[in-house]
Amino acid sequence: MSELRATIRLQLNREFGLLAAAEQVPYFAALGLSHVYLSPIAMARPGSTHGYDVIDPMIVNPELGGEPALARLAHTLHTHGMGAILDIVPNHMAADVANPWWNDVLALGRASRYAHFFDIDWQAPETGGKLWLPVLSIPLEQALARDELKVERHVGGTTIALSAAGAKLPLSEQSLRLLFDLAGHALPRFKASADALDAVRLAMQDEQSRAHIDRAIAQLHADRSLMRRFLDLQHYRLAWWRSGSQVINYRRFFDIDGLVALAMERDDVFDAVHALPLRLIREGVIDGLRLDHVDGLSQPREYLRKLRLRTDRAARSDPRQAARRITLHVEKILAHDETLRGDWPVDGSTGYDFMNQVGALQHDAQGHDVLADAWTALTGRSARFSDEERAARREILATSLATDLYRCTRAFHRYIEDMPEHGDFTLPALRDVLADVLQYMPVYRTYLGTGVVTDEDRRTLEHVFERAMKDGDPDLVAQRAYLRQYLLETRARWLATVSQRRHLQVARRLFEQLSTSLNAKAVEDTAFYRYGVLLSRNEVGGDPRVFALDPARFHSLMQQRAAQAPRALLATATHDHKRGEDTRARLAVLSERAPWFVQQARAWISALNGPRRPSNGTLWMLLQSILAAWPLAMRQDDDEALRAFAERLERWLLKAEREAKLHTRWTTPNHGYEEACRNAVHDLLLAPEHGSLRDSLHDAARSLDAAGAVNGLAAVTLRLTVPGVPDLYQGTEYWDQSLVDPDNRRPVDYATRKATFDGNILPGRLLAHYRDGVIKQQVIHRLLRARKRWPDLFARGSYEPLDISGLRAQHVVAFTRQHHGHQLLVVVPRLCAEAFDASGRPLADAAFWADTTVACPRDDGACTFTDLFTHRTHARDAAGLPARALFSEWPVAVLISESNP
Repeated sequence: MSELRATIRLQLNREFGLLAAAEQVPYFAALGLSHVYLSPIAMARPGSTHGYDVIDPMIVNPELGGEPALARLAHTLHTHGMGAILDIVPNHMAADVANPWWNDVLALGRASRYAHFFDIDWQAPETGGKLWLPVLSIPLEQALARDELKVERHVGGTTIALSAAGAKLPLSEQSLRLLFDLAGHALPRFKASADALDAVRLAMQDEQSRAHIDRAIAQLHADRSLMRRFLDLQHYRLAWWRSGSQVINYRRFFDIDGLVALAMERDDVFDAVHALPLRLIREGVIDGLRLDHVDGLSQPREYLRKLRLRTDRAARSDPRQAARRITLHVEKILAHDETLRGDWPVDGSTGYDFMNQVGALQHDAQGHDVLADAWTALTGRSARFSDEERAARREILATSLATDLYRCTRAFHRYIEDMPEHGDFTLPALRDVLADVLQYMPVYRTYLGTGVVTDEDRRTLEHVFERAMKDGDPDLVAQRAYLRQYLLETRARWLATVSQRRHLQVARRLFEQLSTSLNAKAVEDTAFYRYGVLLSRNEVGGDPRVFALDPARFHSLMQQRAAQAPRALLATATHDHKRGEDTRARLAVLSERAPWFVQQARAWISALNGPRRPSNGTLWMLLQSILAAWPLAMRQDDDEALRAFAERLERWLLKAEREAKLHTRWTTPNHGYEEACRNAVHDLLLAPEHGSLRDSLHDAARSLDAAGAVNGLAAVTLRLTVPGVPDLYQGTEYWDQSLVDPDNRRPVDYATRKATFDGNILPGRLLAHYRDGVIKQQVIHRLLRARKRWPDLFARGSYEPLDISGLRAQHVVAFTRQHHGHQLLVVVPRLCAEAFDASGRPLADAAFWADTTVACPRDDGACTFTDLFTHRTHARDAAGLPARALFSEWPVAVLISESNP
């Protein structure tokens, strides 16, 4: 088993499956990576581009090559001394008839052996004890009037199903009996409802029976009341898709009706969902797991403890690998200053927190007010992100998560309705109080579990209730006080019975799961698309309220990481990012050149002024995106490249505007506004009459190139040298100027990357041709090679900040990593937009650094250091190491002590 040093995230699909991944393993190994980090491989919906819509968690997806292809990949990895980490989906599955568990529930209802696998509230009001299926394009009665619902024979004519919304839905035993009665044939009585299907197939073998059943089907279609009676006998209730946010009675992944949440707290559900990954661990195929959306689970800590126990047991099943340890990483969004729970038996998070930290380090705090004031003046919207966030939270609770809020409200009401002192608390009042509280949650969720309230959770909830008491409806003070009591008190007299404790536990769980969904949908998928001060701070895991970090705070966070999470992943790009790592690196430069950008943006918006234009806010964000994503090698007169770029931007802008839900939305597209957005992109990038404007955009984008490249290389260097395990997202060894998915999941040109993989390219040539991205590939390779040569230094080494003196002290980040005589000294620049000369190279002018000096490590015994990139030696002296010398030939400095073996 390879020691976990560095991973590469691969997005698998039918165009790039397991065998295609195996073909790239020699390149990954040569680059210096230790593990591939695979997107979900369980059987998903046909054509899935991501694998999170699982229909059978117990089978390796045939579209990816199935189990034989996985075996080939594992063999190839092991041949090259590498391993594999697998992304699994414990929270949800696809609500699809192709999902055999879900299909069984549709057919048998609560009698299905899988009914308890899913988080379904069969007692929900307005559902009549049925599973609410919001799949129809129009209301049910209209669908009946238009004859859009058909009973059909299928699978060679041997079975019968209800054709609706493009799917073949199974029929209940009762409805089949009605149909056979109409046909003059009686179905026998069964010991189990599941036997009805076999009886139907048997009856269909007879030609005369088939003819009678076809006439019965025709009778159903001709008689609307009879058809409605037939539908009423199903275990599900077909409904208009727009009803889902108000009535749906199964918990979803966020607000996506097509993804149904699993009851993972049940042992048999856990066993079924984890059968495949645990077997792959036992067989030595998989060395680690990445757990998707851990906050969606009812009790993450208990789930993780169970999983750790099972994975350890599976890993020990082979006595030859007794020391083998399976890594566990959780996808967890950590708020500013929030840390992963210490009682979770995991190796750390998947790295969104680091992505936020390194991004904030590269922003100039002084640029914030200039950009924020311009944003407000241009758009009339608030300069404070918290205002956008609260408005989005209230809106989402009233719309797409209304049914989740109502379910949570009912759970609290069910708990208190039999208690005389609380009996007059109405559902509407409780709903309003919950909405008040949820709009102030500063973290994704708390973890109240079975009743234990940690100090961290108590501080969070006390803060929330303090804000709600101050700003909420004063007429709901009493209800708010009781809600606080229900959440925070654990041994009060009103917890006297087992029933009360159980009801309170359910209410708390629903509150926390709703809090999670609300954070994702209101903050990341709404407010992030509305708030445009500077888009680089609107990133998954980020917080626009924290615009910048200074070096001292960054060092503090890295020391904390070394002490608490040395095996956590370090990411700067993911399959979920809003903008690629180098798109954000270029945007960060605008924080240093804020007055310039404001002036340019106003001029461009004015030049584009005319009828049928999108809002100023949309144009402001579009201009940022054009500058940041403008391909480094693209000329303003390259029509083919401009058309391809325009198509990417149109797709991004359409998604961004629909997610923002201000002018158009997914549920109700405003086609006129969307056409105005497309026209704006076309005019900026393609229209002949706007050639001078395009020239200006090109020149402005080119002016970001050098500073953006240095930011990108500095971020790469930090990711590969600070405590943690660096994760490389597929293809980002070249510049990553991607936008939100699906743009960030485009095919990777590995042939070109292999062709440029040459460790002997001289620094001067790499600098001169930096726009092709090979310089970034070389930085990654050389640092991964160092991690492979000195693994303990990176895995266990201390992290010590170095003092900086001189005029540009705040423009340098420097630290050492030390372990048992090995020492690495890392120095990277920041906020250097004004430092580049006319040469155009991504190398700060020597004069910029003036007298800036990095203090040498104390008492380390090293006299000289060698630069891993230039091979230049730097002698230690009392004054330290001058920045102008460290950055004279290469944008970053990574020095190894000559005392190292």
